[in-house]
Amino acid sequence: MNRFVLSGFAALLLMTGGSATAVAHPHVFIDNRVVLHFEGGKLVGFRTDWRFDEIFTEDMMLHYDADADGAISAAESAAMGEGTLPNLASFRYFTHVSVDGTDYRDLAPSAFAARKQEGALHFELTFTLPAPVDPRTQALRLEISDREYYVEVLLAADNPIALEGAGSDRCEAVVRDDPANAYYGGFVIPQAISVSCQ
Repeated sequence: MNRFVLSGFAALLLMTGGSATAVAHPHVFIDNRVVLHFEGGKLVGFRTDWRFDEIFTEDMMLHYDADADGAISAAESAAMGEGTLPNLASFRYFTHVSVDGTDYRDLAPSAFAARKQEGALHFELTFTLPAPVDPRTQALRLEISDREYYVEVLLAADNPIALEGAGSDRCEAVVRDDPANAYYGGFVIPQAISVSCQ
C-alpha cells in the first residue's frame, strides 16, 4: 500500500513509494491511553489519547502551529484533524474493534482534538460503538495498532486504561498479548483489550 501524504500526517504517512514491507522498523512512536465509556452498565464507546514522540511532535508543530506560539489553538487542532483524519481512515485509525468476532471495520471517530502537553503532541479520538456492548454476555476485543508497523503504538506504562460512566465500577479492563493476531510477518504481537463485568 502506497503512502504519499505531504499535507497532513506528513512524517507518519510519508513514503516514497512501494509497500510498507520496505520499512525495517517503526518511524513514529505513540504511547496510548484508552478511556472506556459506559452507560447503564454497557460499553457505548471509548476515547484514545495518543502521545507522540518528540521528532513527530516537532514535525507536526512546524507544519500546523500557524502562529508559532508553541501551543495548539482550536483552529490549529481543527486543521490537524482535517489534514490527518482522511489519511488515518485508510488505516482504520489504527483502531481494530470486534464484538463476538464481528469486525467493526468501518468504525470512525465522532470527535477529534489535538493538544500539546508537557512538550508532546497528543491526538484524542472519540469513538461511539454501533450498539451498546454488554461485557457480561458479549466479548469485546479492542486493539490500537498500525499493522503495517510504520507506527509503533503501545499502551502507556502508567494508567493505560480507565473506565468511566454508569456501571463502570462493576467492570474491569484486561490487557493480554494476542499472538493469534500477530502482524508484520508474525514478529509483532498486539496488545488486546477486553472487558469483564460482574
